[in-house]
Amino acid sequence: MLAEAVTFAIASVLHFGVLESFVAAAIPEAIIAVVLAVGAIAVMRRPAGSWWLALTSTLFALAGVIIGLSVILSGRVSRPADVAYHSSIFVALVITLVVLMTPEVRRVLRKPPS
Repeated sequence: MLAEAVTFAIASVLHFGVLESFVAAAIPEAIIAVVLAVGAIAVMRRPAGSWWLALTSTLFALAGVIIGLSVILSGRVSRPADVAYHSSIFVALVITLVVLMTPEVRRVLRKPPS
């Protein structure tokens, strides 16, 4: 999750004008980066009881990626790099979601904090 958050932060910086100026994408990507980072840090600092936050932040990011892909694919400008990034981060987030749903991870992250 933290690695995914870092990629969103990098994408946001790139959209803020480093490679191109596409602020309409930069702001949502920055928000997704922060949400994923909060979820990841919660899991790392205090795993017990952090499952819902990890799940919610991953689902939030996944929804943002789906919206982003739909905007890119319906746009008039070809953005192959954006399609490649959003497709790969979509797969990464789905893998994260599958891992979060495994019984062992759910047990560890759902137990009450002690």
